[in-house]
Amino acid sequence: MSETLRAACIGLRHGHASALIGTFRQLEGVKLVAYCEDTDPALLDKVRTTDPSARFYASLDELLAREAFEVACVALPANEMPAKGTKLARAGKHFLMEKQFARTAADLRPMVQAIQDNRVKVLAHFPWRRHPVVREIKRLLDDGTLGRPLALHAQLVTTQVRPGLRDPQGLFHRHDTEGGGILHMLGGHWIEAMRFLMGCEVSSVAALCRPVVGHMKGENMDDVSAVALEFANGVIANLHMGYLQAVGGNYESGLSLWGSEGSARWDSMGSNTYMARSRTWNDPKERTVTLELVPRPGVYGEEQWLYDLAMDLVRAIREDREPVVTALDGLRVLEVIDAAYESSRTGKRVELHTEKCA
Repeated sequence: MSETLRAACIGLRHGHASALIGTFRQLEGVKLVAYCEDTDPALLDKVRTTDPSARFYASLDELLAREAFEVACVALPANEMPAKGTKLARAGKHFLMEKQFARTAADLRPMVQAIQDNRVKVLAHFPWRRHPVVREIKRLLDDGTLGRPLALHAQLVTTQVRPGLRDPQGLFHRHDTEGGGILHMLGGHWIEAMRFLMGCEVSSVAALCRPVVGHMKGENMDDVSAVALEFANGVIANLHMGYLQAVGGNYESGLSLWGSEGSARWDSMGSNTYMARSRTWNDPKERTVTLELVPRPGVYGEEQWLYDLAMDLVRAIREDREPVVTALDGLRVLEVIDAAYESSRTGKRVELHTEKCA
């Protein structure tokens, strides 16, 4: 493998595409050589002004036929990702893919199989397990400070989908492109973080998912979801998601974990402060901890830990190992989301994986 990995950016319509391009432009040992956008040529013209030395393609087939590259940054609508990701995998290309990765788990499974069959490295861009606070809470679990995990709670409430706020016709809010509402578009972040903390899969789901604001149209287009999750280790979790704020503003978010010997609370996901309590500590038994979050201008999220997440893909390619969040992780999250929508439709709890925790 060459000392420098050649990279292509595929998809410019996604709202996170420009920030991810900024990340790829900074990745150590990576050179951006090409861009591909098959729907909006004006977006290619815009990138030409900022990276005139690169090459530009109006289709993935043309890119694969004419361009030599090893890794890609892929930011596509959920309805397009499986087919194009499968093509990339079969062509032996490694890639980072921005969520959501498919409209349903059934749509994603062939791509995951192609990734495994062709032994390519794919980073599913669910970042939270790499956030310093989440890693600290995981450490407190693993070293016994919090004891046996008992229960989890997470929430996200943000701006309504309605004209003048979040565009109901945007890629993220349409049934044909995204496949679901807030649980589908944003809930996966929190489900994936919970999976990381628990170290095992969700075994059953019960949910209510409703279009209470009502500007998103189609099946599963929820503005609010209340989801109960049972993990294979017996932990009970609940997740509350809502496009509910009538006035645009900050996310109302948080994560709490209770264990047999203590608890941890992160009042604003993305912040650098959390609170923990433990019976195992000498006084004080309650501590507020503020971690340093190193800035990294120009990358997705503007912080070093998010750059490090993307760099993990580069290292995984060079070390022939799996990235920190895999396409299979993305599939497991989508299975939970699909189960939540099924539970909401039927009024019944849905059983999932029965494997025990390691």
